[in-house]
Amino acid sequence: MPELTLHAHARESESSSVSAWAFAELSRRIVDGVLPPGERITEEALVRELGVSRTPLREAIRQLEELGLILRQRNRTLRVAPLQSEELVELVRLREYIEGLAAAELTRKVATGAVATTELRDILQAIADAETRMEGADRIDRIYRLGTVFHARLVELAGLPHVARIHTGLQLALARYRRINARDRRRLTHRSVEHYRIIEAIECGDPDAAEAEMRSHIREALRAYTTNPEEGDATLAPPPPGSREREQTP
Repeated sequence: MPELTLHAHARESESSSVSAWAFAELSRRIVDGVLPPGERITEEALVRELGVSRTPLREAIRQLEELGLILRQRNRTLRVAPLQSEELVELVRLREYIEGLAAAELTRKVATGAVATTELRDILQAIADAETRMEGADRIDRIYRLGTVFHARLVELAGLPHVARIHTGLQLALARYRRINARDRRRLTHRSVEHYRIIEAIECGDPDAAEAEMRSHIREALRAYTTNPEEGDATLAPPPPGSREREQTP
């Protein structure tokens, strides 16, 4: 391979690596609220803060736009997307379908012996340990993060690569919404019970029951947002003018 071509590939690889880092860092800031909903952002400021050049930064921003985390307005101004009830319902309904599908498929694989639920049960045990041995914000954050890992790993074990790729982006889009009710103690308790029901249905070899338990679990999560006025709806922006709230799945 000619030397110039080697240099071109090296530059492309370096730019891709920097872009991936910038994407991860901006995602973290948006999810954690460091960059709050509605915040105006500029390339100039981000170049200074992150210490990256414009090319990889623009690629990272483009990916965040595709996920709906950053909006580019008509005057080219960039803002962190607001939290909106209509978007939340759409994302949760998509998650309900995807994870229900994954739960059913995983059940079939477990029934044939191709996959075991040991890893998922280990995650649930780690959640239980956090519930009993930790306190305060660290406890809540640990439970939240392990719950996210549980769902991600369940989808991966289902062995549906296209579903897993979609789910990764969906999890990121939903992460900042989950922070709204992460401190709801009622959900902390109910969520663990629901996780075990999902695992038990999977291990019993009943795909329909596993899918139903997963879908019910996710609908309960949505209900928590809409019935927790202190940390739920009060944080969500109203739907854009001319839009209509989608009806929940019964």
